[in-house]
Amino acid sequence: MVRCQRMRRQYYYTEKPKQLMDLPMDIVVDILLRLPVKSLCCIRRVSKSLLKTVDSLSFVKQHTLSLIAATSHAVQVPQLMCFALTSLHGEDEDFATLQSLKYDGSALTEDKYAFSVSRSNPIRTDYRLYFVFYNLFCFGWEDENCLLINPLREGEVLRLPTSNNQQLTNNGPDSEVQIGSNWYGMGFDSITSTYKIVRVSEIVKKKRYGYYSRIGMVAHILVLGTNLWREIPSVPPGGLNCPCICAYGDMHWLKRRVSRGAGKSHIISFDFKKEEFYWTPTPPKLHKHSYLNILTLRGSMAFVETCSSPGGMNIEIWVLKDYAKKEWTREYTIKVDMHPKFGLKDATCGEWEHGIFFNDFDNCFNSYGATRFFLDLRCASINPVICPLETHEYTNIMSYTGSFISLKDYGNLGDANEPRELVT
Repeated sequence: MVRCQRMRRQYYYTEKPKQLMDLPMDIVVDILLRLPVKSLCCIRRVSKSLLKTVDSLSFVKQHTLSLIAATSHAVQVPQLMCFALTSLHGEDEDFATLQSLKYDGSALTEDKYAFSVSRSNPIRTDYRLYFVFYNLFCFGWEDENCLLINPLREGEVLRLPTSNNQQLTNNGPDSEVQIGSNWYGMGFDSITSTYKIVRVSEIVKKKRYGYYSRIGMVAHILVLGTNLWREIPSVPPGGLNCPCICAYGDMHWLKRRVSRGAGKSHIISFDFKKEEFYWTPTPPKLHKHSYLNILTLRGSMAFVETCSSPGGMNIEIWVLKDYAKKEWTREYTIKVDMHPKFGLKDATCGEWEHGIFFNDFDNCFNSYGATRFFLDLRCASINPVICPLETHEYTNIMSYTGSFISLKDYGNLGDANEPRELVT
């Protein structure tokens, strides 16, 4: 027995790997999956072997699975990105900008990532931000042109195909039946190990005086890396909202009640494995006269309820920790001595490193001097903050987390097929 232990000890000291890559590859991958994205970015620069391992498509998909399952031992710190719109007066040109931001607990400043798209069009069409999927941002125009952007990797741009929607009506632009609004979402199918994008299109019919009425909905799936939208039988019960949130590998949209106290709010979710829409229950015991938001908080879906109270505002945060059982847990009940002018009506919500923040919809369209409200969950304090992109017509701050998804693995980047568009 003594001899056996001595032999093991001698083997340990003589055969101990001197470098990380001397370990078996499955152990190396398991170690790397436990590291935060920031550390992995540094490891990529250590050696060509580590660069090849981290950038491999198989590792990227395993890393995505660890993010979805929230099995990563390292906490992914949420980052901030501002989506801003500007039009040049006297010129038929619009600009959409993605600018990364930093929040130090008192002020917002511009960070190192910036990306912009310009579009020259005599008939102005609105830009829309459809979703954020980790480090991927999807936005487009009302005319169905849609871009998938990775601003963290030198501004990778992938244009999504549009052909199927153009064929739905089989008629020209003067037809009574047209495509109305579009909504997009993105997720990961762990069964087929593919990234998928769902597109929901509203079919409308022209009525008198230029008005349109909805006559149906149609949904398509695009497997990232292909050029074909495939129609699916499942459709949502109605129109969706932008943007949606990503949690548990699926996409989720909040259907707010019509007005405070009227109707009921619902969460519409899309399962990318089953390719089906379904209802996700909202937390129980919601107040009748409150404003509602959903966001991703520490990897889970969170539900934020705000309502007025004497001398301030009450904020309750529910977290859906058990997604399989759809059980909500009330994590925070906070009262702050601040009351925004419009009570955060139609506000959007996101996560920062130590809490959550609100974009007031009524302030976003007049961003000069507009305030965002940052709530620190460590000390239950709220701070109004000025957005640094104050000269733009519209600004909206979002949160995102890093990943190693690279669009170069899924198509030709920077494909500006339309000469009227410039991607920089």
